[in-house]
Amino acid sequence: MLLDTARVQSSPARPRFGLRTAPKIAWRDLHASPAKFAFVVLAVAVGVAALSGVKGFGYAFKGMLLRNAKQLIAADLQAQTWSGPAPEQIQRLGDIGRQYGVMTRVTETVSMAASAKEHIPQMVSIKAVDPALYPFYGTLTLNPAQPLNILLKDDSAVVVTPELLLRLKVARGDVIRLGESNFRIVGTLITEPDRLASGFGPGMRVLMSRAALDRTGLIQFGSRAAQRFLFKLRPNVQLDAIKTQIKAVLPRVFLSDYREGSPAVGRAIDNTTTFLSLISLIALIVGSLGVAMAMYSHLQQRMDSIAVFKA
Repeated sequence: MLLDTARVQSSPARPRFGLRTAPKIAWRDLHASPAKFAFVVLAVAVGVAALSGVKGFGYAFKGMLLRNAKQLIAADLQAQTWSGPAPEQIQRLGDIGRQYGVMTRVTETVSMAASAKEHIPQMVSIKAVDPALYPFYGTLTLNPAQPLNILLKDDSAVVVTPELLLRLKVARGDVIRLGESNFRIVGTLITEPDRLASGFGPGMRVLMSRAALDRTGLIQFGSRAAQRFLFKLRPNVQLDAIKTQIKAVLPRVFLSDYREGSPAVGRAIDNTTTFLSLISLIALIVGSLGVAMAMYSHLQQRMDSIAVFKA
């Protein structure tokens, strides 16, 4: 019994580490290797910030679309189809527009433009509108700064983007050929409110009247052209009611209104946000692997100290 007591008394007492000791040791390790600690914090922060930033960007951009929805589609309601509607269908849509407000038609197609100064034709995106009505909302910036119905009062007049002037080596007042007819450039198109709603079509923009479009001879049976019917509605009009009537006239129509903005742009933003979120997640995973490797290297270097504490 006395021998056992002597053995117990002679055995060295193990140090007891409480909850207060661990932070002290961690703080000393932090001061001993600040570069590793900074790398760990930076790796995690970059991954988390990228993931959060992408989500925030998507929400902010969608909010901007909803706040400017009328300007982005240049109307309260847009009906779009890629098949040529019959004359009676166009007349019925006009009746619906007069019943609830006013309606205008926009036709977009792709063609080639040529000039006497440039032998290589250039692809253009033609947009035919009613100059007296288009656009219902938003700002159409032109040079010279004149109303569109003044610039396009002649069916041989067109407004083009500055890029087309450079490509065809022409200037304001020169003549270009579109389809079967020649047209005189009366101005340049700086901005149009519904460019995003029109889609990301190829070619530089050429803006003309509907009468000018008829002169080109481009719209024939089977021609590929997008038809957009823009409606400016009176206050307190029920959108669901007018949508039902439009679908009865055009069963294969794509409808969008100011409550949802431009669906095409919204889908593009969703796809972009998803892709960037995936990239951010990969960056976060790679950063986590870097943190794990840094911690493993640090523990390997501190093995002697750990062995002393465990002794």
